[in-house]
Amino acid sequence: MKRTVMLMLVLLAATGCRDEADRSLWGQIEGLSQENTALSLEVQQLRRENAALTEQLCTLAGIDQKERLDALIVPVAVRIGRLSGLYDKSGKQEGSPDTLVVYLEPIDTQQDIVKAAGRVRVELWNLTAPSPQNACIKQWDIDPSQLRQTWGRGLLGAYYRLQLPLEGCLTGSEKELTVRVEFTDYLAGRVLTDQTRIEK
Repeated sequence: MKRTVMLMLVLLAATGCRDEADRSLWGQIEGLSQENTALSLEVQQLRRENAALTEQLCTLAGIDQKERLDALIVPVAVRIGRLSGLYDKSGKQEGSPDTLVVYLEPIDTQQDIVKAAGRVRVELWNLTAPSPQNACIKQWDIDPSQLRQTWGRGLLGAYYRLQLPLEGCLTGSEKELTVRVEFTDYLAGRVLTDQTRIEK
């Protein structure tokens, strides 16, 4: 009798283990099936994107490069706005400028100010410095993401308003300074420059 009971218990335990193993196996199969479905959908999406990009490349290849560039609204010149100059933004020392403000205006073929993606370098020069090595006082580089945040509009039109800290680079003896800007247009690949004199 005891042997029979033991045998039944062993059979029941074996059946339970097999059921648990089956459930685990089916769970793995279901998980792999879902993963396979997700991968298939991702492959289909990538194929659609690839087909769209291929179509765009074929379209662009059929257009003359000069004709396409001429049709784009891109700057052909840059201008330093007349309100550009040295300002005391901190208010701590009256008459002592601590910020160079440059109003940068990219201009297209119609002489309109346009918003353009690119990189800007601003240089502050003292062309009357006794030593040529000390003529360039300071320079700033503004990347496209920083430049995008400076775009604005006012009563006189649109512009990029660059506020550049001087950080004590002026000695106070400078009578006249020159600001030079270099704008690299990321769309057309042109490098545009302008410079102007500012008084302290």
